[in-house]
Amino acid sequence: MQKKQMQNEQTGMKKLFNRLCAAHDRVTTAAAALAAIGLILIVTFYVYEVVTRYLFDSPTAWVSDFVSYLLCISVFLALPKVTRDRGHVAVTILVDILPAGIAGIIHTIISLIGFLCLGFAAYVSYGENLRQLSKNIETLAIVAVPQWWISSFITFGLAFSALYMLRYAHPSQRQVANALVDASTENPE
Repeated sequence: MQKKQMQNEQTGMKKLFNRLCAAHDRVTTAAAALAAIGLILIVTFYVYEVVTRYLFDSPTAWVSDFVSYLLCISVFLALPKVTRDRGHVAVTILVDILPAGIAGIIHTIISLIGFLCLGFAAYVSYGENLRQLSKNIETLAIVAVPQWWISSFITFGLAFSALYMLRYAHPSQRQVANALVDASTENPE
């Protein structure tokens, strides 16, 4: 009886974990789409600036500021997807030459270190977001905006990437990620 209850609890926890991972993936996909829109806006704003400056002799005052803001926002909205897809720089020679069992342990340790580093960076960034909010700090620009509007995207990107590193520490999640990466790099012929 007790064994069956334990199995039900494990199944329930696994379902909850899978739902949380699915939600994490959906938010990451939406953030990546917003990052792409941000890049489109950057190009659009620069073209607008060139046209107004050189054809109409009427340069804008806001384009440079907004392009800077959008670049920061786009990078950190895209960061979790890059981490999910393992598009980040990784030196895997050590893991590649070790036996599978030891390589799995090393991979788990590396993923946990990545989680701790990204998590700490997100924590520091969050503290800075709160400081900027409480002191009403604005950007130093012609079109000033509250600085936390921009820096909160840094916190988001770091925190969501940290969660992916934590997910990859578990062998079952790592195998799913490797299958996705392998499928996306296959050459269809």
